[in-house]
Amino acid sequence: MSPQLYEFHLPLSPEELLKSGGVNQYVVQEILSIRNLPSQLRAFQAAFRAQGPLAMLEHFDTVYSILHHFRSIDPGLKEDTLEFLIKEEPPHPGSHNTPARRRLDTLQPYAQ
Repeated sequence: MSPQLYEFHLPLSPEELLKSGGVNQYVVQEILSIRNLPSQLRAFQAAFRAQGPLAMLEHFDTVYSILHHFRSIDPGLKEDTLEFLIKEEPPHPGSHNTPARRRLDTLQPYAQ
């Protein structure tokens, strides 16, 4: 069975991520409430540590919601989010054999 292919379109504005996408396109399913963001950020962090960058796909709504509410959220949550995103680096060139890296390698670019 061949891997599922995804199209990645760079939006011109963040609001474009709220529009219904086509088949295999990522869009925001739900803008989370400010009240739920701390627990959702912790869930994203745990998933990222376990799954690597693929966790971003599963928790896309969390990251988008933090950006959406950025001016209104607690400064501590802003700091935790930015610190986490800065500290969590992609694998270094010599670390090609990690489980997360092997999963990333199964993703195929979209060919038109």
